[in-house]
Amino acid sequence: MILDTLDRLENYGYLSPLMGKVVEFLRNTGLDSLQTGRIVLQGDDLFVNVNRQDAQTREQVPIEAHKEYIDIQVPISCDEEMGYVAQGYLPQPSTPYSSEKDVAFYPGLCDTYLNVRKGMFVVFLPGEGHAPAITDMGILKLVIKIRKSC
Repeated sequence: MILDTLDRLENYGYLSPLMGKVVEFLRNTGLDSLQTGRIVLQGDDLFVNVNRQDAQTREQVPIEAHKEYIDIQVPISCDEEMGYVAQGYLPQPSTPYSSEKDVAFYPGLCDTYLNVRKGMFVVFLPGEGHAPAITDMGILKLVIKIRKSC
C-alpha cells in the first residue's frame, strides 16, 4: 500500500510502465466534472472507474482484494476513510475470488484505517486487503485499474 499526494504520483512510475498515462490523465482532466462510469485509457490494461458511493460505515464495507489489477484510489468530492489489511493477515474469504470481476471479499474489519484527503491517492497492490469509500456523506471517487502484467 502507498499513500501520498497527487503531485507526487509521478514518483511511482516503477509500479507499471502505464503510470505515465495515469499521471497524464489526472493532470489533464477536470476531475470534479467527471460523470460516473468507466473511462478506458488502454483497453483492459488501464481504465478508470468513476464511482459515486453512498455513506457507509466501517462495518458496512467488506474487505476486498484483487489478483490481476493494481488499484489507485483517488477521492474527488471529499475526504475518505479507507481500511487496509496486509495480504498475510486476510481471513478466509466470505465470497470466493471471481476471475471475471477480479475480486474476493473477506469478513471483519481492517487492521488499519487511514484518512485519505482530497488531493491524495492510495495504491493497493494485488493481494492487499482494503475497505474503501467509508464516509458519512457519500463520495465521488476514482478507482484507476492497472493490469499488473503491464
